[in-house]
Amino acid sequence: MSGMYEVRESGITYSPSIQNQATANKEEFIKKFKTNFTYSVLSHPNPNELVFSLQNVDVSFANALRRIMISEVPTVAIEIVYIDNNTSITHDEVLSHRLGLIPLDIDPDEFEEYDSRVTGDEGTNDFNTAVFKLDVTCGSRPATRSDLDSRVLEVPPDLEAVGKDDNVALAKDIAHKHQGRGKSTLPNRPHTRHVYARDLVWCPEGGQGTRLKRKPKVVHGDILLTKLRANQRITLTCHARKSTGKDHAKYSPVATASYRMKPVVGLRERVFDEDADRLAVLEPGVFKIVPCTGVAGKNREAKVHNEYACTMSRNFMRDPVLKEAVIISRDPRHFIFSVETVGMMTAVEVLIKSLQVLKGKGEKLKEEIQAVKLGREMGESMDEE
Repeated sequence: MSGMYEVRESGITYSPSIQNQATANKEEFIKKFKTNFTYSVLSHPNPNELVFSLQNVDVSFANALRRIMISEVPTVAIEIVYIDNNTSITHDEVLSHRLGLIPLDIDPDEFEEYDSRVTGDEGTNDFNTAVFKLDVTCGSRPATRSDLDSRVLEVPPDLEAVGKDDNVALAKDIAHKHQGRGKSTLPNRPHTRHVYARDLVWCPEGGQGTRLKRKPKVVHGDILLTKLRANQRITLTCHARKSTGKDHAKYSPVATASYRMKPVVGLRERVFDEDADRLAVLEPGVFKIVPCTGVAGKNREAKVHNEYACTMSRNFMRDPVLKEAVIISRDPRHFIFSVETVGMMTAVEVLIKSLQVLKGKGEKLKEEIQAVKLGREMGESMDEE
């Protein structure tokens, strides 16, 4: 242990450990790191969410991993938009920005990074660019009640209004939208078409049709881009390219990537009956109430149940009895990571690629240090001559 951060009513205090893990011997440091380092998955409810812990690592390692997840894992996103026709109410610039923020299901390993030194489209090819096209038009015929009644639609129970035609029509119209057909058909309402991300069509270029193992597509097809009124049209072409979050936030594969030091919860003295009930309410999930044994006149007591549920709220410190009985601290060498992706890649993939990037940084630093040492040695030999 390198110490503990004890949480107090008005701040935190750091209590250093007597043991010192720092060492000037790199072999010994690496050996200790390999022996003591532990990794465990705490929660993985779906492919896009992951909660895991890293134990016996320095905060610099944890923060480097977090920053790499956010800004240095390469992905593919729409970078260039060529608008041929846009008569909608949405301005070209706003529409282009919305298109750029659409998560794309494209394997970045199958693409090369675009050479930013090349001007125009001279450097565009099927190895560094994926092409999507959008061509949508809103018809001119307005909706009629017969059109609405001819459809067999499932009306949500909470919107059913027996005996009121207008409310039933509204309910059917909402149900129709929930089915994702993309246009409003309520009588006396202007004819409208909803343009969604799923309207983007991938157009294979060169050998992409056979070369790409995973066919490019949008991750979430129900993202609303804009709305069209009668006789309005949008025709455009998008070029998606590979880059990282350093270039633009749209390339970041994560919605959230954060960590916190693991809470360490303890009891200085046993807490019984009403005080135990109050503690379980003030710190939900952290303590559990169990039958009390061995103490006369006491029926139940509080036991530490789940330290990970502690949010450092300090609510128990409002009670003078609990304030003296409970102690909460943080372990500065045990980190809990929470990663949630936007769907471009799974949370596990983001973690693996982040570690690969971090490894590459270490190898690059090692090469540069060796180059500096070699340069010094060559300089010293020339001075001797």
